[in-house]
Amino acid sequence: MKFPLLLALLPMLAPAADWPHFLGPDRNAVSGETGLVRSFPEEGPPILWEKELEVGFGGCAVVGDEVFIIDRVRSESDLLLCLDAATGKEKWRFENPAEGEPPFPGSRSVPTVEEDAVYFVNAFGRVFRIDRKSHKAVWDVKLDERYDGATPKWGWAQPALVVGDVLIVTPFGEKIGTVGLDKKTGEEIWKSGPIGDSHSSPTVLEFGGEKQVVIISVTDKDGKGGLVTSYRPTDGTVLWQTDLYYNKIPIPIATKVGKDRLFVTGGYDCGSKMLKVENSGDEYKLTELWSADKGSQVHPAFEIDEHLYFLANENSNHKVKSRRQTGGLSCWTLDGKELWNTGDEPFMGRGGMVHADGMLIIQDGENGVLRLVDPSPKGFSMLAEANVFGSDLRKRFDLKYWSPPALSDGRLYMRGQDRLLCIDLRKK
Repeated sequence: MKFPLLLALLPMLAPAADWPHFLGPDRNAVSGETGLVRSFPEEGPPILWEKELEVGFGGCAVVGDEVFIIDRVRSESDLLLCLDAATGKEKWRFENPAEGEPPFPGSRSVPTVEEDAVYFVNAFGRVFRIDRKSHKAVWDVKLDERYDGATPKWGWAQPALVVGDVLIVTPFGEKIGTVGLDKKTGEEIWKSGPIGDSHSSPTVLEFGGEKQVVIISVTDKDGKGGLVTSYRPTDGTVLWQTDLYYNKIPIPIATKVGKDRLFVTGGYDCGSKMLKVENSGDEYKLTELWSADKGSQVHPAFEIDEHLYFLANENSNHKVKSRRQTGGLSCWTLDGKELWNTGDEPFMGRGGMVHADGMLIIQDGENGVLRLVDPSPKGFSMLAEANVFGSDLRKRFDLKYWSPPALSDGRLYMRGQDRLLCIDLRKK
């Protein structure tokens, strides 16, 4: 009787290795993986393979033995590439003619991968469902054509968000802001009223025991009008909406803190706020708990052991040496007190992070240096660092290595504009 019981328990004991969409399994860049290295040899961690790409920002999704990444041949085509996770060799691709060229050329989004399909959104708001067997488009929808959408400043960067049978995307039109589509057919299930526009992505959070889709947007860049909106994913009902936070170009997703708090952050000198989300019956009430002048321009914050961590780097402090001293990795209490920041040593630019195995795994946004950090309110504690892209560290520059990293089965996937590295972080 013991042997069948052990077999029944194995699936529950096995760690989840897939990174199936933007920011990983729970859409918060947190991984449950363990058994990762906490130091590097002198020559750096093993690089299992390297893949040449076109210039771009699109990050990876990883499911099983396949890696999916969006690429773009400038002014020619958008590409969805499927790579072998063990070797980096291309298994297949889907290609669609380019529809122009956005500012900051290149790919934007992260694919969303399910058992039978891959969804992706190109920079001009065309949404695709690609069959994983035939490698062909089952359907596609152009958001600005169907919904009179308005292209965000640097093009659409939001990944397709799947909740159950509903695929949620953002036209940002004057009359329709967010829509829920049937993921198998592309037909409309629901649509919302206008919310302005955004470079922030809708994400799934839970408040009051209810799964919600939350997105940060801007309604008036000059008049400082902004919204944070929550939808019921099945029918698009607005569960709550607040104008307590404003950012003229929202980019990071919102971070849930504890059971009833929401941390919203961004760059462009618009700072951050901690909001409280209270549920009373069928109604929600949001209040501001505190605000801060600092924010993270591109990537979201992490709550770790009742403290917040984020890269406090943005346009206004990355070029000026004296202002760089105010940035870097920053640690905060949950009541709004900054405990420490790394300033310019190291600054780390507008790179992405993953929280796994008790560490922050950080890709330097300026030069691609990989760092392992032990998050502690006592101070900055770097475990290891390696110049995995071979950048010239004597120069002060920003290579715009801003893509979100992905972690799957102990392998870290880092994009550096025109290169994808697969780095082995597994203990031997």
